[in-house]
Amino acid sequence: MNNFQTILVAIFLAFFVFGVLIFSGILKIGGSKSGLDAISGKVVIWGTLPSGTVGELFKSVGGSNAPFTVDYVEKKEATYQENLIEAFAKDTAPDLFILTPDMILKNSNFIYKIPYASLPENSFRTSFIDGADIFLTNEGVTGYPLLVDPMVLYYNKNILSNQSILYPPKTWDELFTLNDKLTTKKEDGSISQSMIALGQYDNVNHSKDILSMLMLQSSNPLMEQTKTGYRLAIKDANAAGDYPFEQIVNFFLEFSNPSNNSYSWNRSLPSSLDMFTSGKSAFYIGYASELFKIQSVNPNLSFDVTMIPQTKGSDIKRTYGDIYTMVINKKSKNLNSTFGVTSLIVVPDFLKELGTRMSLPTASRSLLNEKPTDPYLSTFYNSAIVSRSWLDPEKESTNSIFKELIENSLSNKLSVTEAINKAYNQLDLIVKNNYEK
Repeated sequence: MNNFQTILVAIFLAFFVFGVLIFSGILKIGGSKSGLDAISGKVVIWGTLPSGTVGELFKSVGGSNAPFTVDYVEKKEATYQENLIEAFAKDTAPDLFILTPDMILKNSNFIYKIPYASLPENSFRTSFIDGADIFLTNEGVTGYPLLVDPMVLYYNKNILSNQSILYPPKTWDELFTLNDKLTTKKEDGSISQSMIALGQYDNVNHSKDILSMLMLQSSNPLMEQTKTGYRLAIKDANAAGDYPFEQIVNFFLEFSNPSNNSYSWNRSLPSSLDMFTSGKSAFYIGYASELFKIQSVNPNLSFDVTMIPQTKGSDIKRTYGDIYTMVINKKSKNLNSTFGVTSLIVVPDFLKELGTRMSLPTASRSLLNEKPTDPYLSTFYNSAIVSRSWLDPEKESTNSIFKELIENSLSNKLSVTEAINKAYNQLDLIVKNNYEK
């Protein structure tokens, strides 16, 4: 995208929020104040982004002489949902709050949906990555995508080079040919070095997200919007008539089966992140945001990062990504200023600075077109472009359901088919009870 196109996108993003104000009747044309002149008072933003990194940036919105203030409050991820529920019950909720996809449905009743008359669907699609389409609802646009934290593949350069392996795998099936070289065992058969952590649940970081990513790579959206709400799609057949969820679960489990040539992981090992940072694992599936943690835990670790492997023969690329999205509290006591501040946040200059401070790519197409020179960030940008997610209906419950699915299959308590059917019924009940109208 050239500079002229970038300027046009910036102008569009700066003014479409103003259009929402006019359309909704919140702002009156012809009065003493209109547009950004109407911003006053305090606008409060909640989120899990670190305040030490982004707090001053949000506070600087509008400049030092602005007739309004913006306060950003960092919330702990573990208690964020609880904090929101309590705040909405007491009518003390923030004006704006930043959510990841697994919190959207849970808070849908509190979110102001931007009408398509104000923000046309096509304009949204051309401004943000394809993965942001999950924020398009029957009622309007849920929120404004800010950042993407894509899932990537970290790899130990020394382990690969020691085995004369020049490149990390581009497809998942390559793992089967690499395992003999990269997984080593002691005399008693225990694993001393692992190729990759797959096949277990508790000690595989992001296990539910990995399974979700594999589903998204198979073009299954996990959840699908209907005319009246949402439906669970994980058991849907693909165009070839196959059922990818069962294939994916079987693939995942192969790496923890001692009788398989791909055996590289078991429940006795440390967490996949700890195994990687200690230099005892060739690959680690993690998020872009974990880069600095890996560096700080082991400054001497020789590692690099690449895009997540894809399905062999597939003509699409996908990875899983957390898309941080700013939504508007529909009961904000200062809607005029809330919309005005939003219009100052969603412009490219602000988003670019936000991404720089977080060392993460933004969800803006125009900014993703400006490739960074840093090799890590370049991979993160490319991964953000193909990132997808799903509207997890109840993240704590679904985590328990996915865990039970894997453990029932591992223990042979249930066959894989039976375990999937049980998990599907549990997930479907959550969706039908809460998100089907």
